[in-house]
Amino acid sequence: MTAATATHLGSRVLGRGTSVWPLFLVFMIVALIGASLPLWTAGSPFLLMLASHAIVAAILALSLDLLTGNTGLLSFGHAAWYGFGAYAAGLISKFVSGELFIILPIVLTWAIIAALLIGVILVRQIGKTFAILTLALSQIFYALVFVLSGWTGGEDGLQGVPLMTVFGRQVTSPQAWYWLLYSVLVLVLAGALYLRITPLGRAWLAIRENTERARFIGINAQRLKLLSFVISAAVAALAGSLFVLFNGAVSPDVLNWFESGKILMYVVFGGVGTIVGPVVGATVFTFAEHYVSSFTDSWLIYFGGLFVIFVIVAPGGLFGIAGSAMARLSAMREARS
Repeated sequence: MTAATATHLGSRVLGRGTSVWPLFLVFMIVALIGASLPLWTAGSPFLLMLASHAIVAAILALSLDLLTGNTGLLSFGHAAWYGFGAYAAGLISKFVSGELFIILPIVLTWAIIAALLIGVILVRQIGKTFAILTLALSQIFYALVFVLSGWTGGEDGLQGVPLMTVFGRQVTSPQAWYWLLYSVLVLVLAGALYLRITPLGRAWLAIRENTERARFIGINAQRLKLLSFVISAAVAALAGSLFVLFNGAVSPDVLNWFESGKILMYVVFGGVGTIVGPVVGATVFTFAEHYVSSFTDSWLIYFGGLFVIFVIVAPGGLFGIAGSAMARLSAMREARS
């Protein structure tokens, strides 16, 4: 099952005449359950911290799906924007201000400008060329960390990032951090879901399915690909900013090709182009990575093998599996009636 099939399957299961209110109700129930996590993990602060890291990973996965899932542009170097946001936010926090609502607008503005300048060149490429160029971009950013070691800390990374403040008040509580990160995830997810049903989202899907046909019906594919690239970069930079402010430090590893591979695994594992799937994929992957790596140092071998099997057996990801199950249940109900 392809990503496009998985996406179509979800809508087919729901039915064309189905109201959006049941979906909205399900979204709100799930959101409330997630928001209540700190209330029933009071005795396990580490679990809450791990959940917070999973949220950052989910925002990051969603950022890549906004590019690959919408336009079909495959990025092998998405960690470039994640690291860009992390280092930019860390430096602003250390040398300018630790206020969240000062840091984020500056980082997002820088990310948008940089993505515009770089994207104008990159989105002209297609297929493997685009993927390889994004990988080269991430390695350039990775090298710059060592070239600018006086600012970035080089191999040691950027250390000693001050505690973040929100309207002048320091955020120190793990519960407060979780709710802050979770709120950002819900907002980004809601924005992505809204974009999907707008004319812009439909135009992106037309480009993903067949760029030449999209151009033939009057869609400016080049401009819309650039817009998707910029939005994706900005959301990834947002995730990087939240990571460094939460973690208090950042190392060059966030810009490495391995990090880009993990982000891609989040998306494929959850379901490319399904929006919700990458969020689930990143969450499951983050928890599984922690618990499996605590038992063996060879966890990458197991994850790699499992990933290969998963792609072959369920190319639609977790969302595709859920969609297939819903389709079968729907078919069984129709057969009985």
